Amino acid sequence: MFSRQQNRSVCLVILSLLAAVLLPCCATNPVTKKKEFVLMSEQQEFSVGRSMDPEIRKQYGVYSSGRLQDYVTSIGERIAEVSDRPDIFFHFTVLYSPIVNAFALPGGYIYITRGLMAYLNSEAELAGVLAHEIGHVTARHAVRQYTKAAAYQIATGIASIFVPEINNARQFSDFVFVAINAGYSREYETESDRLSAGYISRAGYDPQAVSSVLRILELLDRYNNNKKNHISLFSSHPDTQKRIADIEKELLEENLQVPPPSITGKDRYLKEIDGLVFGNNIHEGVIHLNRFQHPDFRIEIFFPEKWTIKNMPDAVIAKDPDNDFQLELRHHSLNKRQSIEEAARAIVKKNGLTEINGSQQLINGLEAYTGTYEGTMRHRGSVTVRTGFFQLKNNVFFVTGISKTDEFRKALPFFEKTIKSFKKLSQEEAGNIQPNKIRLYTIKKGEGMNTLVKKYGGPGDGIKAFALINAWDPENIPELKPGMVIKILRNDDPFKP
Repeated sequence: MFSRQQNRSVCLVILSLLAAVLLPCCATNPVTKKKEFVLMSEQQEFSVGRSMDPEIRKQYGVYSSGRLQDYVTSIGERIAEVSDRPDIFFHFTVLYSPIVNAFALPGGYIYITRGLMAYLNSEAELAGVLAHEIGHVTARHAVRQYTKAAAYQIATGIASIFVPEINNARQFSDFVFVAINAGYSREYETESDRLSAGYISRAGYDPQAVSSVLRILELLDRYNNNKKNHISLFSSHPDTQKRIADIEKELLEENLQVPPPSITGKDRYLKEIDGLVFGNNIHEGVIHLNRFQHPDFRIEIFFPEKWTIKNMPDAVIAKDPDNDFQLELRHHSLNKRQSIEEAARAIVKKNGLTEINGSQQLINGLEAYTGTYEGTMRHRGSVTVRTGFFQLKNNVFFVTGISKTDEFRKALPFFEKTIKSFKKLSQEEAGNIQPNKIRLYTIKKGEGMNTLVKKYGGPGDGIKAFALINAWDPENIPELKPGMVIKILRNDDPFKP
């Protein structure tokens, strides 16, 4: 134990060490124009961004449309020219990822995913997103957040370990990856909000687009059971609703307006994203309305209409919005040849279920084994399960319907219909599978929501998907009027209304 005097001595030593490390690293912040301590030079900042860029491209994939890449770059460069670091060569990339996200690397590398672009509805909103990320670069947020973390480690007594690595680019790169996934501090996110509004206003765009993007993200969060759809972009520090209020207060106080006509660019933006791929990579399977198809496995299955369907890494899961019924499509690889009945019983045993009855039958030309089983599940208690097993070479696909035991009779027709819809596709049918794409559609006289959703609603819960891609609240959809141009989802190409 240190005495109080010893504690003072230790603190003085740490502070002296901290000063020795930090004083040579004083730099002027491009945004605030104030001197600040940072542990990364501008050249090191550029070096880190340049070295990380290939890793980002490999991890997320780059969207293949050169036209879309050029469009995003043109908007980004327009914002960068009026930013606080106009001397930097910024680099803008549209990533193939379906995740709703945008982020920046130090040194001017800006990324936006096709997943986010699908939900934006104007050029001004795109400008707002890019400006937010440009703000992280101009204010050197990655460098500043890294410096704070490093300074804390030094001050808590591990300077002898940490100081020799203080300018290690690999260590900083690792820190940036964490920032991309976890988001920046409340202070830095708020600063980027403010900067983005100012930047797009200077570039001639409507600064209200910044709050419009926040509202889109709030809708996505709300209708995804409060699970964040986005990662680092406008992260949860602070809460999205507070961010909307703060940025609108900022716009009012700073009177950030541009001489009319300020640019919204709705029509141009929609034309640029017409044909944009939506949802999962086609090789992970495609959901359209209530149908799931997988081109590589060459399979197809129809889930009940209006059920919410999600394509997860290990299963396709469909849920009844009105009852506690669930259907799952899963896959199991065999190591040795065995009958479909033997394979079914091995899978059931592994999942701790007890067979009530089962039989082998032919479904859509495939040998199948269907059975009814009982067991217990966390959060559900006693359950009864109906499963259909299908073997295609060394792959076993099993379609499982799950309900509470006392509701099984009510759920069984849904389960049976889904199991019996499972089929193998021909090579030609599998080759014709297309990913879902954003398409533009002009409302015709007499067309209502139900008709449009049935045709073009998208995967799973049609109304929700239909509303969210148009930035509408699914519970408060505006009146559709003839001549209105909206976004729909189609997976046939070329598009035929």
